Amino acid sequence: MGWCSATYIFDQVVKALKEDGDKKDAITQLIVALEDGDWDCQADSDYYDDPEIQEIFKELHPNWFEDEE
Repeated sequence: MGWCSATYIFDQVVKALKEDGDKKDAITQLIVALEDGDWDCQADSDYYDDPEIQEIFKELHPNWFEDEE
């Protein structure tokens, strides 16, 4: 990821926070922006197992969790 590509990610998160202040929406926008930039190590995040974060990942990628159901 080049220096300027981080601007897009920053802008998406700030926009979500400024428009509605919804934490879940801001985190969702962050995940989407990072994945658009080829983020592929989500499970390495310290917050991957956090229940709020898991809920968002399940909404974005339900097929990742098919074996759990």
